[in-house]
Amino acid sequence: MECIKARGTRLLLAGPLALAAAALTVTACSSGGGPSVTPGSAPGHWTAAEVSKFVASGGSAGDASRDSCVEGAFERDMSYGYAMAVVAVDPQGTISSATQLESTVVGKYGATTGAAINAQLAKVIEDVGANC
Repeated sequence: MECIKARGTRLLLAGPLALAAAALTVTACSSGGGPSVTPGSAPGHWTAAEVSKFVASGGSAGDASRDSCVEGAFERDMSYGYAMAVVAVDPQGTISSATQLESTVVGKYGATTGAAINAQLAKVIEDVGANC
């Protein structure tokens, strides 16, 4: 099992099974909407200011190379606004599993927005698992 810290959030990964489970989007218990999230710049098209703000908001796992790889996955695979929404649900980095993070996103942003965020988050988790 490996715990990675992705922008202030530790994701617990246990081989291919955990990655497969994490790729499933939580469609969850929350109906209604939570706070609105503006997607911001599209995946792969963040501005320099957005990259800088995202990096500053996430803290560090203590391994600059790994942090850079994880940050790159977020930038490539998520819109800026959705990436910041993920950071906002766990600013202290206390969530330890992808499933818990996904359900927390749905709980905060509602089923529709949460599902959209989680779809992009699943790509980040897959990317990190394969490349970092």
